[in-house]
Amino acid sequence: MGILLGGLTSLLYGVGDFLGGEGAKRAPAAAIVLWAGVVSFPLVAVVALVNGGSASGVDLAIGAAAGTAGALGLVLLFAGLGKGQAAAVAPAAGAIAGALPLAVAVLAGERPSVLAWVGLAIAIPAIVLSSWVAEPGDVPFGGVWYGVVSGLGFGGWTVIINMADESAELLPLITSRAATMVVVLALGGLGVWKVVGFGAVPKGIVAGNGLLDVSANVTLLLGLHVGSLALVAVSASLYPAVTVAMARIVNHEQLASRQIVGIGLTLVALAAIALG
Repeated sequence: MGILLGGLTSLLYGVGDFLGGEGAKRAPAAAIVLWAGVVSFPLVAVVALVNGGSASGVDLAIGAAAGTAGALGLVLLFAGLGKGQAAAVAPAAGAIAGALPLAVAVLAGERPSVLAWVGLAIAIPAIVLSSWVAEPGDVPFGGVWYGVVSGLGFGGWTVIINMADESAELLPLITSRAATMVVVLALGGLGVWKVVGFGAVPKGIVAGNGLLDVSANVTLLLGLHVGSLALVAVSASLYPAVTVAMARIVNHEQLASRQIVGIGLTLVALAAIALG
């Protein structure tokens, strides 16, 4: 069940990221992130409260720390993208976001099966290949650093939120979402990002992005509650393949051969992890 929830998380994140990218073509990326958070916050709060649970102050602080890490991941991701370094940023961010929880899980004593290890080994290059958009030789390697730090932020969200007690259920997601909004708003106030009013953003896209992101957070946390950190986190990090597929289907973007290979490897990796 954990792997299934991880795969569902990749689907939700992938479609949500596609919508976020479409929205960023029409309004500042920071505004999309902020207003998606504002729109979706009541939803995550209601879902978490109705679901119940007993969260201590530590659990809520863990949620806030996870939200801060996720927000910083977004900051560095868009900083790199803003410098025109998407070709280096996106693959590095996706790979690190999957590799960090895997490393933490192994250090903590998790021991996946041989078949699951095969899937995990395939997953990292699958993420890189499916999200690699530039031609070989055109990659601005300076952008890798943005991607690495961004991936640490996204992977950090998964590692940190997993530290909350399972009795807290979904309640840490409330403080996580709140912290993300506060960090993005603060950076906007400092002039790091440009933030515009709600009237200036594409509302349907913002609402869809927020709904999908919250849903992905919920499925990921539920997956972590019932499954292995290593297997769930990596299966949840295969979303670049979904984003690329959405761009092909909706915008009729041509895929490079390596991206097609990456999408194929993603399916193989998920199957191996699930069967393992």
